[in-house]
Amino acid sequence: MVRFSAPGVTASNASKVTGITANFGDVSIDQTTGDMTFKPYTSSATNVLSAEIIAAQHDYKFEISYKVDNNIHQLDGSVLPLYNGESNIPAIRFSKVSQDGTLLSAEDQARPANASDWSCVTDKSSDLMWQAPQANGIYAFNETYYWGDRSINHRESSEASCVLDGHCNTDNLVAKANEQRLCGKSDWRLATRTEWQTLLDKKLFDEDSRLSPINNFYFPYVDSNFDEAYWTNSFTIYTSGHDNNSADDDWQGSNALVGDAHVMWMSDDFDRENMSPRSTNDPRFTMLVNGSVIPDKKDNDVPVRDTELPPQDVAVDVDENLHWPSRFVKHGNSGQALADQDTANWTCTSDLAYRTVLANTQILWQRISKAAPLQNYTQAVEYAKQVNKSAICGQTNWRLPTENELKSLLVNTPFSYMPGMVFPSQRASYITSVLDDTNVGDNSYYWTSIADAYKPETKQIAVAFQDSFSESSGIENTELHHVRLISTTRLQP
Repeated sequence: MVRFSAPGVTASNASKVTGITANFGDVSIDQTTGDMTFKPYTSSATNVLSAEIIAAQHDYKFEISYKVDNNIHQLDGSVLPLYNGESNIPAIRFSKVSQDGTLLSAEDQARPANASDWSCVTDKSSDLMWQAPQANGIYAFNETYYWGDRSINHRESSEASCVLDGHCNTDNLVAKANEQRLCGKSDWRLATRTEWQTLLDKKLFDEDSRLSPINNFYFPYVDSNFDEAYWTNSFTIYTSGHDNNSADDDWQGSNALVGDAHVMWMSDDFDRENMSPRSTNDPRFTMLVNGSVIPDKKDNDVPVRDTELPPQDVAVDVDENLHWPSRFVKHGNSGQALADQDTANWTCTSDLAYRTVLANTQILWQRISKAAPLQNYTQAVEYAKQVNKSAICGQTNWRLPTENELKSLLVNTPFSYMPGMVFPSQRASYITSVLDDTNVGDNSYYWTSIADAYKPETKQIAVAFQDSFSESSGIENTELHHVRLISTTRLQP
């Protein structure tokens, strides 16, 4: 509510104030002090719309009229949505931001779309910045996109339509927003379902008026897409892609790499947990977001198992790097298998070698930088926590691998010192192809989650990635070594 001194009203004549009317909300006079109180979130019993909708429809601009001793007084002002901030103190929730990143003035914050212009909206309650759909241009409300890096429409859908130079997909839209530094930011991305739910509100939804569950004062063009779907970053992993009739080179719904992604409906269904995902080749609307990731809560972790994952056998005269696609798949930022498997840019890698022994399980390996700083064991554990906060590849279950898991990335190749003398040897593998981020060399160790059996308090097992005779050893926790994380996730049936 807003409390203020009203013109012509004092403690001595408060009882004489009559004929109070307001364009929305409720107005009262404190008979002791003469102060006027305006409560915007109060609606009449005859109005079926929620108080939040009514306030937004009036652009939060109130107009009050009243009489004092037959003198008519009129006043107006603006009230903007608040939230309970630090120490439970109310603070302005939404702020409008121009395309260059400038915060709009207090006057423009209170003006509607036809009197002001903004490209983004910050939400202090979630510390996120949202791209606000526009009337036209790259970020127009009616632009549609395929999900991720997809570029061909589903056979039962219309084609995506946008004004981007490249394919109409969300990867290209994200890249464009970051290249332009939209609203001064270069970390734009698709929102998680949880992030969408911080913004959407059922009290703002009205089916009869075709009002979406979003504040249309700050996002004025979204109602044009009432009951339509917006992409989230949540990719759903299926054992055989979009459907059970997998067909090679078919990018119209049945290829194993198509998959589905969750959407957020501009209806009161937005918070339904069991809402089915949609094919990534379907054209949908989108809104980008930036800020610290609020990850989705998932229940698809596969616990660590003792199942033996023996390294692959590779003959001396065979280069496994020529055949990496038969074992590995490259994945994008949200965990999707990329359409272009020859790309030089990917975020994580799935290993298909153990699908028979780890049924219904996806093994994902983090793609890392060879120049990443070395870490001691405690730092490595903390690093995994930070990676999970970023939900890399859509996963929040990243962890240090076991010795067994990490050694599965080695290969068995016989080593010969001289003719007739052959010794069994394990070595780093795929180091010129899909695992080209591996540091290979004498004592090039990577941390595992397994404590040393002899000194578990001070040593941890690490695996050496060498060009021959790679092996694991108990390493002092204080030593600095490499880190590559693993995620084991249950596939959808």
